[in-house]
Amino acid sequence: MFGWLKKRSAPAPERADSPPATQPAAELVSPETLTQLAFGHMSARRWSEAMVAFHRVLLLEPRNPQALFQLANIPGLLGQWPAARQACDRGLALISDHADLLTLSAHIAKEMGEYELALSTLQQLADAHPNLPTTQLRMGDVFCILGRGAEAIAAFDRAIAQDPEELNRRSVRLYFLNYFGLGSRQSIFEAHRSWGQMIDEAWLPLRQPHDNDLTLERPLRIGLVSGDLRTHAVAYFIEGYLREHDDEKFPLHCFDVSPHPEDDRTAQLRRYVQHWHRVAALSDDALATEIRRNKIDVLVDLSGHTMHNRLLTFTQRPAPIQVSWFGYMNTTGLTSIDYRFTDAGVDSDPTTAQHYYTEKLFYLPSLACFAPDARSPAVAPPPFLKRGRVRFISANQWTKVTDEAKSLWAQILCDESRPSLKILALGGETPEFQLAVISQFVALGVNAEQIEVHPFMALPEFLARFDEVDVALDTFPYGGGTTTLHTIWMGVPIIALEGETELGRATPAMLRAFGVPDFVAHTTDEYRDKAIAIARNPERLTEIRANLRQRMAESAAVDAKSLARNVEGAFRTMWHTYCSSVNEPQPTAASVTSTHPTHD
Repeated sequence: MFGWLKKRSAPAPERADSPPATQPAAELVSPETLTQLAFGHMSARRWSEAMVAFHRVLLLEPRNPQALFQLANIPGLLGQWPAARQACDRGLALISDHADLLTLSAHIAKEMGEYELALSTLQQLADAHPNLPTTQLRMGDVFCILGRGAEAIAAFDRAIAQDPEELNRRSVRLYFLNYFGLGSRQSIFEAHRSWGQMIDEAWLPLRQPHDNDLTLERPLRIGLVSGDLRTHAVAYFIEGYLREHDDEKFPLHCFDVSPHPEDDRTAQLRRYVQHWHRVAALSDDALATEIRRNKIDVLVDLSGHTMHNRLLTFTQRPAPIQVSWFGYMNTTGLTSIDYRFTDAGVDSDPTTAQHYYTEKLFYLPSLACFAPDARSPAVAPPPFLKRGRVRFISANQWTKVTDEAKSLWAQILCDESRPSLKILALGGETPEFQLAVISQFVALGVNAEQIEVHPFMALPEFLARFDEVDVALDTFPYGGGTTTLHTIWMGVPIIALEGETELGRATPAMLRAFGVPDFVAHTTDEYRDKAIAIARNPERLTEIRANLRQRMAESAAVDAKSLARNVEGAFRTMWHTYCSSVNEPQPTAASVTSTHPTHD
């Protein structure tokens, strides 16, 4: 989602407690000096000392806006949301239209799962400060969490209208266009291509020629650019390649552009890579320079239009060959990215598929390789055996659950077999969100007791939840990816709707690969009928549950060695093609004119 505020990590869970309300007069100095002192403490993460200094500022200037904001912001940085809210409310009581305090208040509400309050606060902010750059983006983000797609896109459109040349806002909109089924495949492609043309043309004068050694069979320096080399879905797909890559023939450089602290997952990935570059602080221009300095031959994007992407670096062409991989399930829209890896499962018709990508599609036997979590619990028998009724699960982002999907799921739940549905969703820990979701289904005729809403959770607990469910319901038009593979690894099959894009074909491709193709539907009616049929006659789930993990373990989906060899073979082919194009004699102006006549 859109990053609202950059959070800092404290070295320990220190409390940002309020100091005494008064200070000896001898200690009072100027507000400016105290403010400088406070920010110095913040830079050193001495949070309590910073709080004391800001409170001293307020003794001198009770309405000092910086002090009022930071006394609310510091508890927020420490994740102390109730304390942050109290301080924020105190500040707004003194300066009701303070932009930073209103922004922080909305952020606190969002972090506490109070999404309607976040929206109303953002609307108050928009009314008081209509030209503030990011208010509409924040509103769009909250609408996305609530699954209110049309309102989200409208908010992003308002943000773009404020500054049509600001590229990040357009990129955020492109990312969420994938979720809601609000446009045709062609219109979504055109939106991506339009964005790409805008920045490709803008950066064209800044591109520099490459001087990489054109020896065909020399070692090729591969660069991966990602903001997700940590506890993130991308890590489950890139780990196998990092572990199995041939560092002698294809020395690997990882450019980690995440602003977040490294975590245990980062440390695990770093063990496989000799050249790891922590470059979040670099601008897009500086990152391009760093990539050139390392003489990268093939540069791979793992982000697309997701958060922390560096597409503006790619449009400068810092490497002679540039490739998009699995981090974003759509085209980037850039012609400066030469290739996109895919496979026949997600893009079955090469001719038709190519029409919707600005990158040239490069087919692999398998697009990616999944690394199941080593902490995965054993597969348990299906719970319908004890409960007597089937329980479905939705574990994808609630943003992906369109109104059409909710209506279809309601039809399934209203069947005489009376199955139930467990929903895991961001915000599911709050009664407000739970009530909002359950109310949507009640309005569609479902009994409230058939719906359970739970929050997202740490992976071990998430995987353990699959002992409680029988079948998953995939979202559409944007289906599951990492969630699908975790679900299948736990022995739970998925009802999925075959889509026309990569976004909607990943889960069906996996179900076919793992031997349960009859869980794939081609129409919404078929989706409903398949779900109802399994709810009425669930006996075959016992055999599926017992064998699904083994089928997956024996498939290409977890074969990291084969993936690495196939990807490196693709890099070598791309290199040969590039070297041939560089070494070809350039046509003269006359030959260009005669071979390519002028078009009207």
